[in-house]
Amino acid sequence: MRALVAVRAGEPVDVLRLESRPVLTPEAGQALIRVKATPIHASDLHVLRGRYGFTPEFPVVGGHMECVGRIEALGPATEGLKAGERVVVAAVPAVPGPLWPAPGRNTSLPTREGFCRSAIS
Repeated sequence: MRALVAVRAGEPVDVLRLESRPVLTPEAGQALIRVKATPIHASDLHVLRGRYGFTPEFPVVGGHMECVGRIEALGPATEGLKAGERVVVAAVPAVPGPLWPAPGRNTSLPTREGFCRSAIS
């Protein structure tokens, strides 16, 4: 998968790199989501610039709060979701990128085609 990775603190243009990362396997109660779009929040920029009250362990992958995408695979005992379903996800504390495992206890909402649009293909 591709992920936007901060290699150190600083200005985003100087510290962000697009890198390849291994695709994770969803565990029990998780869904692997092919992400179509995820925002970069002001809080993400403050963290990168060292102005948020803590410094993460670098390298770090950002964009962890919300996304829209399609379920790629389900881990064992994952209920209420199905592979191929479009979802809107909120507050996923996981390793994000084009694919990531979303813990089932967080919000993964099925959505209809055309509900969320993105310039990313």
